Amino acid sequence: MIKYYELSGISCSGCVNSVRKILLQLPDITAAEIQLNPPTAVLTMNKPIALEKLQKQLNQSGNYTIRDAVKSINHYR
Repeated sequence: MIKYYELSGISCSGCVNSVRKILLQLPDITAAEIQLNPPTAVLTMNKPIALEKLQKQLNQSGNYTIRDAVKSINHYR
């Protein structure tokens, strides 16, 4: 399954790499596409993961915030 998220707190390519790396440590995430502009995450996962769990994981890497995407999927492609 693929889920789309909005991010805040990322400001450079180093942040993008940090967010990707920390999210890929979760066992059910098989791919993570992180973009700086707009700050988004497209996660491929084996099963749904609670937003709170994703946020807790991100808190280990920096001051990043993740939330469900509000805009349409086409906005991110």
